[in-house]
Amino acid sequence: MIVLGIESSCDETGVAIVMDGSVLVDLVSSQISVHSGYGGVVPEFASRIQLEVIGSLVRRACSEAGIKLSHIDGIAVTAGPGLIGAILIGLNFAKGLAYMLDKPLVGVDHVRAHLFSPLIEFDQLSFPYTGLVVSGGHTELYTVRSLTDVSMNGKTIDDAAGEAYDKIAGALGLGYPGGPVIDRIAGEKKNVRKVKFPMALMKKDNYNFSFSGLKTAVIKHIKQHTPGADPDVLYSIAAGFQEAVAGVLVKKTVSLARYKRMKRITVSGGVAANSGLREMFSRFKDEFEIYIPSVNLCTDNGSMVGFLGYHLLKLGIKSSIDMDGYANNTLIPQRTRASAT
Repeated sequence: MIVLGIESSCDETGVAIVMDGSVLVDLVSSQISVHSGYGGVVPEFASRIQLEVIGSLVRRACSEAGIKLSHIDGIAVTAGPGLIGAILIGLNFAKGLAYMLDKPLVGVDHVRAHLFSPLIEFDQLSFPYTGLVVSGGHTELYTVRSLTDVSMNGKTIDDAAGEAYDKIAGALGLGYPGGPVIDRIAGEKKNVRKVKFPMALMKKDNYNFSFSGLKTAVIKHIKQHTPGADPDVLYSIAAGFQEAVAGVLVKKTVSLARYKRMKRITVSGGVAANSGLREMFSRFKDEFEIYIPSVNLCTDNGSMVGFLGYHLLKLGIKSSIDMDGYANNTLIPQRTRASAT
């Protein structure tokens, strides 16, 4: 079975060709250069650029896979959550293509696509597992028992971790996106003392996240210590902030895995590319099997959509041609969003 995967939930357009569960082609068109001057994603620009590139990206993907559009057996597309304008570009394109080709269509939840993305790379990974999805728009903890049995155990009550990175990078004058640059600076001087910042909601059995208070504490510290005057101050703030974020993510994930008696932990989403977070999770490799995908599978991509779509279509799950896109993450069970055939 050949499945075309389309991802357009935010500022990246991802297109992939998946054959029998293996990724043949994975293409991503990034908009970072467009949005960096604004300090964040401009929704109108994101949608407009999605519209401009999606058709050519699909044609290129088919060409690189050595197939024609008529060879595709099904189409998987992100239905949400994300920027609704950008989502609708990909969703409507996929609907039109499915109608034209008379092929089945399945709407894929963006967060679930991240949640299952480690399965693409790690053949040894099996269910059940504790899954952390952490990105610019999402910070959530799940118990994953199968492709259709997923329960949310915790989520952010304010900012997502990646959003906090972007805001702190902006306050430090480091530009957008904030995650990669803070990660780099935090690791440059291991001998510089890190500023100790607060970690919120750390009571036992609380698996929710909050980064708003941390963000406020860091910005207050920045105003008091003017990082530009002393490079070491910049390093100490960046490293302290990263340690506080990673510390919360790791402690809560490990705590949930212990409570659920899980032996496997996955970490996915854009922030999973962070080297500090990866290093902190690696400290638990003797207790758990830790699965964190390669960087290209952490950021938004069509492979994760096509991969999950392939498995859903194999289960007989497909979506109506008139399905709606959605902006918010409600994690409604897949079978209530799609019709089982």
